[in-house]
Amino acid sequence: MTSRHLNELMDVCRPGHNDVNQPELKELASKLSEDPTLRHLFARSQEVDAAIRTSFQAVAPPPGLAERLLDAIPVEEGEGVVELAEAESRVELAKRSSRRSFAMWGSFVVATSLVVAAILFSIPTSDSDLKLSSPSEIAETVGRWNADLEDASWQSTETIPDDDFPTWQHLGVRSVTRWEWVSKPPIACYDFKTETVTDTVRLFVMKPTKSSVAMPTVPPLGYPLPNGWYVGAWQGNDRVYFLAVRANRNSKSLYSRMIRSRIPHA
Repeated sequence: MTSRHLNELMDVCRPGHNDVNQPELKELASKLSEDPTLRHLFARSQEVDAAIRTSFQAVAPPPGLAERLLDAIPVEEGEGVVELAEAESRVELAKRSSRRSFAMWGSFVVATSLVVAAILFSIPTSDSDLKLSSPSEIAETVGRWNADLEDASWQSTETIPDDDFPTWQHLGVRSVTRWEWVSKPPIACYDFKTETVTDTVRLFVMKPTKSSVAMPTVPPLGYPLPNGWYVGAWQGNDRVYFLAVRANRNSKSLYSRMIRSRIPHA
């Protein structure tokens, strides 16, 4: 099955519906169950479709807009009068040859494009654009990911994508309690079970991009964030790892235990 065909099948699925389980889409359902990256793209597609629908439902056109558009377009003598009809599901625009109908459709396309552009710009940009050349940039990026996860719904460990996004085997904690995608291209975030409920340990895993900068091959000493997080980034097993921890008392000490290395006091 080609990528184009998969994209066409995903476009058919309506947000908020269980279309993917319809018999006609069994090929898509099978691919989604096998490919975590495709599941991420499908989720993004559903988010965009839902946002477009919400935008058009929430924004009403200015009063009299339709009349002003019609009045602004001259009608040649002998041209038929546009017949307006209420359509319950779809409008067959191809059957309307009137210049007035064409102009109104053009205005709709322009408005739709503006809404779609606004939605796309609100979605996180590709991580190939991330600047990770300094400790401060790494800390700022991971801090932004953590902020984005504050309102995340999280996913259960039954669907964990550990084949493509494996955890770091030397981490000083084993049990993943939940996980979620962040940013684009997909970055998997694993939330680990800790000894105390006030401590948080998260490991972000991504595949290196063409613009990825060289990372250390072992966990670094880490960098503190103003909001209490302590983060570090390194590369291994053809993956890039970002460890972020926050403790009730000493995040630096918790980070040290997670990487199994003693961090000297400043």
